[in-house]
Amino acid sequence: MLAQVIIDEVEQTLQDPGNVRWSLAELLSHLSEAQRVIVKNKPNAYSRTVDHTLSTGTRQAMPTDAIQLLDVIRNSTSTGSKVIRQTAREELDGVDPDWHAMTATQAVTQFTYDDYDPLAFYTYPPNNGTGSVVLLYSALPPEVDDPLDTMSVPDFYRAPLVDYVLYRAYQKDSEDASNQSMASMFYDQFMKGLALLASSEQTNPPAVG
Repeated sequence: MLAQVIIDEVEQTLQDPGNVRWSLAELLSHLSEAQRVIVKNKPNAYSRTVDHTLSTGTRQAMPTDAIQLLDVIRNSTSTGSKVIRQTAREELDGVDPDWHAMTATQAVTQFTYDDYDPLAFYTYPPNNGTGSVVLLYSALPPEVDDPLDTMSVPDFYRAPLVDYVLYRAYQKDSEDASNQSMASMFYDQFMKGLALLASSEQTNPPAVG
């Protein structure tokens, strides 16, 4: 889906196809923000799977465009492709309080993640700096700078994207009571749209087999 699809619908609702009151650059900026807010609320809306080179030790920094870790799937081919299990840090601490100082290896068998440190994860055993893993993470969507840019989030987020841009557009004149009311209405629609999508995912998970 191109950004132009969202912009056209927004301009039609605003009755401003010539961008007299709301410039194209302004609407594109709101559209970029809309994607970021969607991904923050629904991390699976824009995810990336990459080979990630590990640092020496246990603490591993996430890629620079990361918002949140989703999974550490397996070792990369160079280290045997063995799967990696997620483990609670408390379990590792309980089994071996000195596990951060144990002998480093190339391959990873387990990982642990702390919500209070969202841009990092820990590998077990410590890595010797030559390992790499297949990392799945929620990523920061690229900026939307042109109407011909392809949106990062899937097409079924079209309605929430439109609602969010309209919310931000009407906020421009929020001192006017009617515009403030419109902004609140579109923001409520945006949040309800995300909630419906999340509910649908829980009710209709992917089929197995």
